[in-house]
Amino acid sequence: METGVKGRPGGDGGASAVEFALVVPLLLLLVFGIINFGLIFASQISLNSAARDAARAGVVAPLTGSALTCSAIATAARSNAGTIGAPASAVAVTVTGPTGTTCTLAAGSATVTGAGAGSTPCTGSSSSAAQLAVVLTSNYKSPVPLVPPATLTQTATGKFQCEYS
Repeated sequence: METGVKGRPGGDGGASAVEFALVVPLLLLLVFGIINFGLIFASQISLNSAARDAARAGVVAPLTGSALTCSAIATAARSNAGTIGAPASAVAVTVTGPTGTTCTLAAGSATVTGAGAGSTPCTGSSSSAAQLAVVLTSNYKSPVPLVPPATLTQTATGKFQCEYS
């Protein structure tokens, strides 16, 4: 056995354990921060895609002869918007047509509200610049503990010009 200063046992057997204990929390924070950022990014991509797809579905002339109602557009937007940390039920949807027709699907609700919920937003729009806007809002909650941001409000908008009147 080695002896150090004043007869105490020497050696550095516990030094690596102390270094490990100091480095691991920082390493875990970095790794979980990267995971959390990836989940936030995936959630935003999902919201953007859902808003764009729903707006596009609302403005095209349907082959079946019946256009999507404001309610159907809002429901379609929500059903495509969920990811880890931001389930579809937590997404709020607002659809605004070119004539001011608006309907809303609140977060946590299954009922579309608004005066224009049963109407087709692009029907009756005579202007060539008439647009349909779909706005999705979600409150992201991090599934990774102790890594900021724990919550984040994300918004996505899809706007398209009406292709029929």
